[in-house]
Amino acid sequence: MIQITSNMIYNNINKQLDNESVNIYNLENQISTGLQINQPQDNPAGQVNVLSYQNSLSNLKQYTSNVSQATEISALASSTASNAISVVNTAKTLALQMANGTNSTANNQAAASQVGELINEIQQIASTNYNGENIFTGENTSIPSAYTSSTANYTTASGTAVPYKVYTYAGNNVQKKYQLTQDEFLAPSVTANEMFGSDNPTTSTTTTPTGLLSVLSLFQAELKSNTYANNSSTIINGLSNGLSRLTAAQATIGAKQERLTEQTTSYQTVNANIKQLLGDTQDVNIAQATTNLTQAQTTYQATLAMSSEITQLTPMLLRYLG
Repeated sequence: MIQITSNMIYNNINKQLDNESVNIYNLENQISTGLQINQPQDNPAGQVNVLSYQNSLSNLKQYTSNVSQATEISALASSTASNAISVVNTAKTLALQMANGTNSTANNQAAASQVGELINEIQQIASTNYNGENIFTGENTSIPSAYTSSTANYTTASGTAVPYKVYTYAGNNVQKKYQLTQDEFLAPSVTANEMFGSDNPTTSTTTTPTGLLSVLSLFQAELKSNTYANNSSTIINGLSNGLSRLTAAQATIGAKQERLTEQTTSYQTVNANIKQLLGDTQDVNIAQATTNLTQAQTTYQATLAMSSEITQLTPMLLRYLG
């Protein structure tokens, strides 16, 4: 037969009061922090999920930042390509106008000056930067200009040697990429070489330039020397090819923009889903917790009152049981 002692009764009462006190403390802590998991022991399995969700959100934040930055660069590259197309269309219109062979020397000189301005615009476009980094020079983002130039001679159909500038791409074709997902990297722009082409330095009198800047430079030089009308088809074809190259580059940039937009939308959905899971796992229902706290406090007070009565009756009860 188990003998009931006063210590046993007091220990049971104290244990009950301690448990209810801890419950009250936990509920108050949950209401204060807004979290139902404040320590790992509150919910070990839930804490594992919380850490997993937080890690996923951290990785997602970095990927989202990469996508956002790449999107800004791609948008800048797209608008820049559009500007370049407008410039080259202007140059082609001028080339067609000046090809009739009836222009005066003054007209040719004025047109040459206009082409010079267009060359400067293309050079500025090719050296567009984002946060101090050139977006059209591949991984050589720190170089100030996308092109270097050297002097060459071109012999027209009439046998006249015309000095002009040959423009050579100064960057590289390894583009800077941004990590979009764990396994996917994307270069948001293209190179100036893809957009405008390039010509190797040469002093040849027979090499016809193919790069847009070199074609424009030859166009300007021929206008200055009043020999353009004899070589207009070469310039017009060169500008047409330049437009085709630019249009293709812009299409490539457009495809990159579509991919980035798609990934942005995907990450917005994923981010919302993970945050929902995290909230379901760790956030407390304040209204329910407040109700539970009121009930726990009432229970604690009742237990406290009951324990006082039991404490007073214990000596008499033990004498009776004895």
